[in-house]
Amino acid sequence: MSATPQVHRHEDRGASLILAIGFVLMVSAIVGGLAALITSGINNRSTLQTVRDRQYAADAGIQDAITTVRAITDRSTAITCGYVSTLNSISIRVDCAKAYAVTASGVTGSSTDNYVLAQRNLIFNACVNTGSACLDANVIVRAQVNFEQLYGVGVTKTFVQSWSVNG
Repeated sequence: MSATPQVHRHEDRGASLILAIGFVLMVSAIVGGLAALITSGINNRSTLQTVRDRQYAADAGIQDAITTVRAITDRSTAITCGYVSTLNSISIRVDCAKAYAVTASGVTGSSTDNYVLAQRNLIFNACVNTGSACLDANVIVRAQVNFEQLYGVGVTKTFVQSWSVNG
């Protein structure tokens, strides 16, 4: 007598196809998200570079103006600002003003070596050069600097009291 073969039914037939399609969809979603992220980063890079170039140029302009003021040896010389410098193909104007209404002078030192110091407190404002003075809305970098100057001598010490970047 011959035995009849039993037919086994495979209820999971086609499951690997569904898993493969799911895997492909998942990888596609990840690649699509990364492509959007990379495209956004590349597009924003040029904007960020423009902003950073302006900030670096303004920073360099203020440092140049501070160096120029430090070179003044005569305390009676009026400080005039309106320095223009160019860095990264960006023309920057630096204006300055007294930080306080009165420039202070004082006697410092020990009883045997008293000397008179002039204190010049200035606020430097840097903006993109438009040919006119920097307005508060246009200021990229603002620095408040104190210049300590001995009588008959150049600036002996420079103190940066504040430095802010506005954009």
